[in-house]
Amino acid sequence: LKVGFVASAYGCTHACGFCAIRAQAGGRYLTHSIPAVLRDMRLLGDIPVVRLIDANTFGDPKHAAELAQAIIDAGLGKRIIADVRSDTVVRHPELMALWRKAGLLAVIIGFEDLSDEGLARLGKRNTWRNNVEAVSILHGLGIRIVGDFIASPDYSEADFEHLGKTIADLHIDLPMVSVLTPLPGTPLYNELRERIVIHDLDYYTLTNAVLPTRLPEKTFYETYAGLIKSGHAGAKL
Repeated sequence: LKVGFVASAYGCTHACGFCAIRAQAGGRYLTHSIPAVLRDMRLLGDIPVVRLIDANTFGDPKHAAELAQAIIDAGLGKRIIADVRSDTVVRHPELMALWRKAGLLAVIIGFEDLSDEGLARLGKRNTWRNNVEAVSILHGLGIRIVGDFIASPDYSEADFEHLGKTIADLHIDLPMVSVLTPLPGTPLYNELRERIVIHDLDYYTLTNAVLPTRLPEKTFYETYAGLIKSGHAGAKL
């Protein structure tokens, strides 16, 4: 299945502590003109799936609604994959319904942590309740969910088990679990830099623990790999 890539926005409206996008964009959130987005989608020809590569396609709900309507009116017939925050889904379910009509096949949501306290530590400015409610809204609309979760190096085996059970209970279509990684230039890096034990950026793949692990290192990676292999974090979309 061929996928084409189109940008409709640049930057992000939020400043999560682990994310480098806000710094890359100078703290701005900029949207492309609707005619430009439609042009780029048409240039894909008969490629059936469009991946909107924005960090947050719905950062400006008004612009997002106008873009969705324009896609519908243009009759492009594309299936679309885009990133959205769960709190945006909860605040604007009608926007998600409109995008479903426009061809929205799946969304990528950064659920990150499983508690309000953990989300606050990551600077997410969101709640676990929003995450759960967003899943219900999206599934009700027939929109599939790619869910991003972060496993901390401080995880115990019980924490991994809880994460796997939560992913299964939510029926996330494609769960993706990364390892907490303080990327240089982010608030998280500044907060944790004294604890970092690996500074070689080749290891900053979001699957390596560059901080000391609570579990013995071999146990940590075996447990992490077991979660992926179990299907709780590696299903097909």
